[in-house]
Amino acid sequence: MRGLVCWPWILLVPLSIFAADTPAGVVYGTGAVYLNGSQLSSSMPAMLGDIIETKDTSTAHVDIPGSTAIVQPNAIVRFRDGGFALDRGAISVATGKQLKVFARDFEITPTSTNWTQFEVERSAGLIHISAVKFDVEIKCGAQAPTIIREGHHLTRADAQNCGLAEKEGGAPSAASGPILGTRVAEGVGAAVAGGLLGWTLDHGDDPISPDGP
Repeated sequence: MRGLVCWPWILLVPLSIFAADTPAGVVYGTGAVYLNGSQLSSSMPAMLGDIIETKDTSTAHVDIPGSTAIVQPNAIVRFRDGGFALDRGAISVATGKQLKVFARDFEITPTSTNWTQFEVERSAGLIHISAVKFDVEIKCGAQAPTIIREGHHLTRADAQNCGLAEKEGGAPSAASGPILGTRVAEGVGAAVAGGLLGWTLDHGDDPISPDGP
């Protein structure tokens, strides 16, 4: 009888309390990789709000159901609801779950649930977004999203309010063009093609799908 009395109380507990202990992903390090300030010695589960930091010669691989990501050297990335917040450096993403990357006030999202690959980089006061496979969109607040087509890139100012104040003050407009003609393409070729695409091949025709491990 005492057990039966407890059940109504359990039903009143929000499901979010139980979900709070569910890992957002698993982090693997190559070189000196830090999770919440502690260096990884092996793979570790990560929760929402956790911070990944890589050094000059290290990378972090992140495995999330339906998605994978590579945090490039000298980068800081935070887990957040719906994806990653990029505080510094670059992250390469392959996802079939429309995993997002948040950079300053920008939100970068695949336009479909196709297995999409893209890279976001924050450096030298700029944010570079490259659509490697399939399209992504970049959105800021209530503005209409801008579509970046497969094989192309977009560069925006890394500034508050999506750089609108700078543009009104006469700053140069964002650069856009084919991905192979950009500086970011070197990182995409080395990291995405050599990392995420290799990871994809390792997992067969259906890499890390929602139904797979």
